[in-house]
Amino acid sequence: MRRWKQWVQSLAMEEVGTAWPAEIVPYRAGIRGGLAGGGVMVGIALAYGLLSGRGIWFPVNLIGAVLIRELQGAPPEVLARFHLPALLARLLIHGLLSALLGALYGLILPTLPGSPLAWAVIVGPLLWLAATFAILPIFNPVMAPYVDWPSFALAHVAYGLTMGFIVARAARRPGGSHGSAP
Repeated sequence: MRRWKQWVQSLAMEEVGTAWPAEIVPYRAGIRGGLAGGGVMVGIALAYGLLSGRGIWFPVNLIGAVLIRELQGAPPEVLARFHLPALLARLLIHGLLSALLGALYGLILPTLPGSPLAWAVIVGPLLWLAATFAILPIFNPVMAPYVDWPSFALAHVAYGLTMGFIVARAARRPGGSHGSAP
């Protein structure tokens, strides 16, 4: 209880900002990096669909099935066909998650020591995997058997590298002792 009290007291207004880094990354850079990384992930997923023989719509429909309930129990033959609602759902889900996770990376990057690209290879896939393991079992438990984990992992590393490259190249802003939120 005492530790909790100390932690709450450390959040008092006069102490807010003392932990801000000297430089911060604009959140827009994280969003741009996240969207670019998400685009690279899509390319890898489509390549997987072609190389696996399941077709380009298979990975699209797997993601879209998070929101499109009738696809959740569908056999692979159905998932291999074009479904406009699944495409639109995939664009929404993947676009929002890519942008959100990129912005989150941009926010935490200034607090991490060392190379931004090294952290991108670690943090990018970890953020995606955490989102996947938190969201997938709740919204689409049927998808798990269809996930090709090697291509899934490759796509996440590519996301991290792409996002990290763009965020690392972004101009920094001063954070200061009472720096403004990015």
